[in-house]
Parts: sequence; C-alpha cells; structure tokens
Amino acid sequence: MTESSATTKLTLPTDMDYRTRIERAQAAMKKHGIDVLALAGIDMHRFFTGLNGLPLTRPIWLVLPKEGNVGFVSPGSEVKEIRARCGAPVVARWVEWKEAVPAPLTHQDALAKYLEQIAPAARSIGVDFNGTNGGNIGLVTQALGAERVKDVTAMMRDLLAVKDAAALGVIRLSCDVIAHQFNASCAVIAPGVPEWEVSLASFVAGTRRAAELWNGDEEQSPLALGLHMTGSGTDRTARCHAAGAGRRMQDGDIVQICRCSTGFFGHLIGFDRPVKVSSKEPSQELRKIVDFARESQEAALAAVRPGATAGEVHAAAMEVIERVGWENPILHRTGRSIGYSGWDGHEIKADSPTILEPGMVFTVEPGIYVDGVGGARFGDTVVVTENGCEVLTPFDLGREVK
Repeated sequence: MTESSATTKLTLPTDMDYRTRIERAQAAMKKHGIDVLALAGIDMHRFFTGLNGLPLTRPIWLVLPKEGNVGFVSPGSEVKEIRARCGAPVVARWVEWKEAVPAPLTHQDALAKYLEQIAPAARSIGVDFNGTNGGNIGLVTQALGAERVKDVTAMMRDLLAVKDAAALGVIRLSCDVIAHQFNASCAVIAPGVPEWEVSLASFVAGTRRAAELWNGDEEQSPLALGLHMTGSGTDRTARCHAAGAGRRMQDGDIVQICRCSTGFFGHLIGFDRPVKVSSKEPSQELRKIVDFARESQEAALAAVRPGATAGEVHAAAMEVIERVGWENPILHRTGRSIGYSGWDGHEIKADSPTILEPGMVFTVEPGIYVDGVGGARFGDTVVVTENGCEVLTPFDLGREVK
C-alpha cells in the first residue's frame, strides 16, 4: 500500500534526539567490542550533533566514548564555527602555527593525545572508513596503532538503517523542497533551451525554498546542494546521469530530470521524472520506454513491505522490464537506502538479502535505457511502514508525461 504526504513545518532534531542516537551508538559499541569511536564523516557529525555545512578540507574528528558525551577534535580554523552551529563541545584542537603553549600541529596527533586522556586503556578504536579518506585513515592508523583501529562502517550502516521520527521530519522537508525544484525545472523546459538552464532553475528554486524554511537562520546556508542532473535527447537519456550541459532541447525530446541526493539540512532524497519537450510526440518506441519505466516502478513500490527482501523489490521491477524484450536495458540498481546521507548502506538490487523493516527509507528508481532510442526512469523516496510503504516525495507530480 502506498500513499503520499508532505509537510512544510520546520521540524529539526532536538538535543534529546541527539542524546538518544548517541546512546544507541554506545549500545552498539558494547555489542561489537568498540571502546571509543572517532568519526570524520560529515553525515556522522550531523547525525550525532546537528553540525551541518562545514567544509572538510581539514579533518574534524567527532569522538564518542563507550560512556559519556561526544566532543570534537577540531582544526583551529573551525572551532568558532562548531561552537556557533551545534551544542557539542570542542574538546581538543590542532593548529597550523606556533603558540606559546604548544598545541598539536596535526589532526592525528591531536586525536591521539585526546584519546590518551579519555581512554588510555582503549584497545579498539572504531573509525568510519566509509566517511574518511584513505590518506587520513593511514595517518590515524599510524598514530593510534594498526592493532587498535577497527573499521566500523558496517556497524554505523546498521545504526542508520531505520530512521527515527526526527529524521523523517527533516526528510519530509527535503521532499517539500524537491517539489519546488521540479516545478521550476519544468517551467524552463522548451525547444532551444540548454539543459544547464534547467539545472540552474532547480538550484535556484531549491535555494529559495530552503531559505524560506530556514526563515533567516544566520548559521544555516540554504544553498541547494546535491545533484541537479538534466539530460535530453536520444543519446543523453540513454545514459542514466547526463549532467545538465550545453545541449539545447528539441521539440519532441524527452528530458530526464534527476534530482538525486538533494535535500534540506543534509537529509537527502531521490526524485526522478521524464518530461516531454513541447507538444510533439516522441517516437513510439521511446513512449514505450516511458510507459514501462513507470509500470516497473509501480511494481517495485507494490513489493515494498516489512519482511520482504530488497532483492524481491528489485525482481518485481525487473519482471516488468524483461517482459518487453529489450536487450540488457539496465544501467543501475532499483534503489538504495537514503536519508541521513546520499547512500545509507543498503541497496535494492539483484539478490540483495537486506530485509525491509518499518522506518527504513529507500529510493525506488528502476530505469530503462536503450541505445538509439533513449531512456526514462521514475524515482521516488519511500519509508517502509507497518503495512507497506509511504511515498514521501510528491508521487503524483510529473507522473503523466503528456
């Protein structure tokens, strides 16, 4: 069972929500034998503290002990920013200059020094390899000891799988923003207009809507980050990720709108629609691709329910697509878990054993791509419910390609 919903009320996680997430992580740490976490990924920072929008040209470590509170090991350049943007304290800093009382000059030395203070007996230090670049993993491994550093990517993935009510509230705001982006995109689609104009309209509309929601907040930027992909014509829609470049749209084209991993307050969603340029009908074969892309998504949505596997959802979409007889028209999976980041670790793809649970959020976006003809996909973001799923994105928007 599916249904659509939306809200425009600004609802953000509270201090209690962040405390509950920390306690869930600490329970997982005890289960997996992790003494302390050192997390560099921006998604983890936002999930546990609400820190949002900082550049990561310099590593910022969020340290979470097995008991107690979190704190940031920050470069000197970001200490004031962290204090302004969230309630978690800066517990240690590293600098790039000399001071009267010497401070660590590297992030790995600052992290090692702080961990020695709070957890001198720690034998297992969890690092989110998925959110940390390889060079920094190497530096902290050398500083902390290879025998102590453990990859906790899988543990963190499981922690993010089921969304709490606070996250769902922000995800709904992301869905509100995406409707403004899509409508603005459609408003500029016309023969002779370059694709990038459509992507720009999406960016501007998303920024304006986010600014309205933030209502003058001095610490939160409304700039609409994410992917504003736009592809038109036979060749470019037969690829799944045309990037909104200089091709000028033509009468009768299909334009594939992909607003993948866009959102509000870093809570990301997916939304995809094919749109027809002007009134000229596309070819009969391209119309068939559009119609079966929509049907395949509807079949996949009908398969989303608690206890089903992600592989079964993918198979439902594929049964529709394979019925038509195109030769290998698939370029990507049917969907992925999303919400706290652009990909929260689970996939809807062939033979995936992931069992769907209430509160999990996924994109459902099977696509059909045929060289020489074109391609199309319909994509929405859904939350698994007790009885099936609820479509969070504006489901009816753009479904009729006329």
